[in-house]
Amino acid sequence: MENYPKVSAVMCTYGRFTCVERAINCFLNQSYPNKELILFNTDVESPYLEDENLYKHNVIVYNNNIDFETQLQYTNVGAIRRDALTYATGDYVVTWDDDDVFMPWFMEQAVDRMKQTALPSFKPEMSFFYSGHLRLVRNTLEASVVADMKKVQEYGYLLETGKEGLGWYTKMRDNKELHEHDDYYLPSYCFNWHDGNEMNAPHKQSGDINNPNNFNNHKEASKDYVDGRQLKIYDKKSMDNVYRPYFSFIKEHYADFPKELLDKYFIQLEW
Repeated sequence: MENYPKVSAVMCTYGRFTCVERAINCFLNQSYPNKELILFNTDVESPYLEDENLYKHNVIVYNNNIDFETQLQYTNVGAIRRDALTYATGDYVVTWDDDDVFMPWFMEQAVDRMKQTALPSFKPEMSFFYSGHLRLVRNTLEASVVADMKKVQEYGYLLETGKEGLGWYTKMRDNKELHEHDDYYLPSYCFNWHDGNEMNAPHKQSGDINNPNNFNNHKEASKDYVDGRQLKIYDKKSMDNVYRPYFSFIKEHYADFPKELLDKYFIQLEW
């Protein structure tokens, strides 16, 4: 697939089964052909099983709670993401947050746009945000960015919970390698603060963002794993339910987005 550089989606989680299952299915429904998903679960007491059906779709599971450098249990998300990244083999990487929703054209649009701009990253000016209702917001969220793997590895993550992604993000931005306000896009990502799918939301993998030293407060609050439960691949009806609010929003605001992008990514979908 030499015309399709590989995109690695890296998802770090702590036993958030319902969210993880949805995020995996968003990955499986990506229109882009050359991709992998690294699922890095730090809840080793409830390990995810490496299902054969998922493995054949390049969903690769790792269960680990020991920092590769300190050999102690993790105390921040930056170290978790740094270690998870060591398993990724792509040319590009995206933070595939477990509770967010990615449209089917997310990867395809990013790679297409990077070819057009010759930049080593793509971040749309606006992304969906869901908290009680759906809207488009201006964002600086690293999970909306697809970036060159070597750049992310070089610049790395901050070892400060709640700000971990700003290590590589701000360096790429300041070095003119990331355009924060690219307005040629079709909405492709939703930051979900709470859409009812999360248990006791809005607890995140990163814990209490307003109290970043309290790294452990998210664990039991966000965990919904049940022993023996298997991750499943959604059927079309289930994916319809996931995407319906976002697709409806795009239809309602059709005139706000470039027609050629709608024709390329949205209209062709058989949803």
